[in-house]
Amino acid sequence: MNESQSGAANGILQLIENAKVSRTGTDLLLTQKDIHTPIQIVFTRCQGLGVQYDQNQWWALPISATSAQVHANRALWILPLDATSTNHSWHLVLHGGDLDAKQTEAGLTITLHAESATLSESEARPHSDPFGHRFSLDIPGGAKLEEALAAFYWGTMLPSVVEKTMAANFSYSSGYVLSTLNVNSYAGSYPSVDHEFQIKGRIALGSELDLDIVKRMIGLQFKLMNDDPEKLYRMPTSVQPDGRREYHVRRNSEDNHQNAAMFPVTGNIEVIEESWRYYEARKNLAWLRSDIVNLEHSAQWVLTNTDQYGRVWSDVYYEDQVIKDGRVTQAQAFAAHAFSLLADMETLLGRRDEASLYSATSKKMATALIAPLPMGYWNPASQRFIDWVDRNGEAHDHLHLLANELPVTFGYATPDQTAAVRHLIKDNADQFERFPSFVAADIAGYDKSEIGDGGPYDLCAAGRYWYWDAAFRTSQSQSGILLDQLNKVAAEAAKNSYFMSERYDMDHVYYVDGKDAHGAEKYYEYPNVFAAVLIDKFLGLTVPADADLAVAPHLTSYGSVDFEIPEYAIRYSYSKNGFAIKNLSDKPRRYKVDLSALAFHAAHYQLTSSSGSKLVTAHSTLTLPPQQEAHWTPVQ
Repeated sequence: MNESQSGAANGILQLIENAKVSRTGTDLLLTQKDIHTPIQIVFTRCQGLGVQYDQNQWWALPISATSAQVHANRALWILPLDATSTNHSWHLVLHGGDLDAKQTEAGLTITLHAESATLSESEARPHSDPFGHRFSLDIPGGAKLEEALAAFYWGTMLPSVVEKTMAANFSYSSGYVLSTLNVNSYAGSYPSVDHEFQIKGRIALGSELDLDIVKRMIGLQFKLMNDDPEKLYRMPTSVQPDGRREYHVRRNSEDNHQNAAMFPVTGNIEVIEESWRYYEARKNLAWLRSDIVNLEHSAQWVLTNTDQYGRVWSDVYYEDQVIKDGRVTQAQAFAAHAFSLLADMETLLGRRDEASLYSATSKKMATALIAPLPMGYWNPASQRFIDWVDRNGEAHDHLHLLANELPVTFGYATPDQTAAVRHLIKDNADQFERFPSFVAADIAGYDKSEIGDGGPYDLCAAGRYWYWDAAFRTSQSQSGILLDQLNKVAAEAAKNSYFMSERYDMDHVYYVDGKDAHGAEKYYEYPNVFAAVLIDKFLGLTVPADADLAVAPHLTSYGSVDFEIPEYAIRYSYSKNGFAIKNLSDKPRRYKVDLSALAFHAAHYQLTSSSGSKLVTAHSTLTLPPQQEAHWTPVQ
């Protein structure tokens, strides 16, 4: 669009008024004509997302409901309604000033209080973060994965953040993130379970805006704990728009013979790992020091539910409608892992006594985890970990996926247990991987005393199981399975404009009605978990506590990966000749590189960089200056 065409339509862009329009490269520069009149821009068939910087933090401002309006001071993204639209999205960047955007029945009307702004086009769902930092996957099949990541991010993950829009006047607004975009279904925020995976996805994306959201989500969890009317620092299951908090939710079994509490310790365990991941990303010791007491309070509630043998009586952990009234294997594994991370955080702060306490507790929990029944969770007869032991001492076992994978993933299982679990997972692959990932192999075996009165709601595949299944696959270098899982989810999402439901393949044993998807629509879980599995597990990009970036690819074919997002600022390539990384940032960066999952199978590599050449193993650490490259050549 040139100046003479400034009033003409261009895709979803319909009208620009009171602006001189000139082209600078591929962008449009808008310059205010009459300084006394704001620039007006009209878009049609679209939704928007404002980018606001306020109180030294970044905020996402989604606009999708008619009559909704936002005020932004940095940028606005305008996207076609359909993720698969042939129309482009637009990125409006302000050069000073601010803007107001209002959703109408036709689209968006934008008023710019600025002398100038830049409009640039992008994909219908931009392959970038909210600041325009792009990502690309130049690998076989990478285009579909890249498109799914972009569509999940812009279609579900960012619109779920309603702190300054829908939740602006809620009793708890900061950190308020929706579990489903279908607010007519339910509009609560769920600190237990949901926050864990919302946070995993956002940390994986890694933009400054996403990390600020994570910080506020953790802050909301701490505030809810401190507002516990019983002063026990319990994490509630949910907080509702009117401020109601569900600290204690009980379920009856389908036959009314059993009863269990839903998520009584889940959030308290999860927030420890969430805080550790946030610390790794930001390495902010001052933040950690200010919140360590909150983390200790969270741990104390878990210890209140732990017996003298180190066994956590967690009741229900992840599954809403499975009656687990007792000690749950996966909860035991998560608790041992979380207390180990808490010990690490105490060590970072120089709190030696506390570190020693939590480290010893973690080891005690891990020892109990792998001990045989009746005191532990391992069944020597069946050679697998059981799911849970109820308060009558009866073990329940339906070949639970996470109960068996987690002790191996966290490194607690013995070599013999690890081998048995590997055989179990392999022998039941057809059940576990019907869709990533099924909660158990024998879902038909649950009886009416084990299923909640809401029905067999969880006896299926869900994103929360998939994340930890993918973590197990990563620990076992099962890269092909990781890729297959990602492709299955991306293909399913593409059928419905990249919106995902809460539960999948429930047309298998339960809910046989011709539909694979059930539960809430436009749900948060699979989009967030997809982002975390793709970036963290398959592409192998994470931020550890002791380096700027860890690179541990699980690629199954040659190609290259680019992530301009400053958290990563990396390009890496994989070919038959070796592996290479380039530091795309403007400062030196320390990298921890693990090539053990790639197909070289080499014991040693020749590492060449600007600092010289040396022989290294598959695991190496180096510092690269800005814009410099390093190359690993396998030594046969």
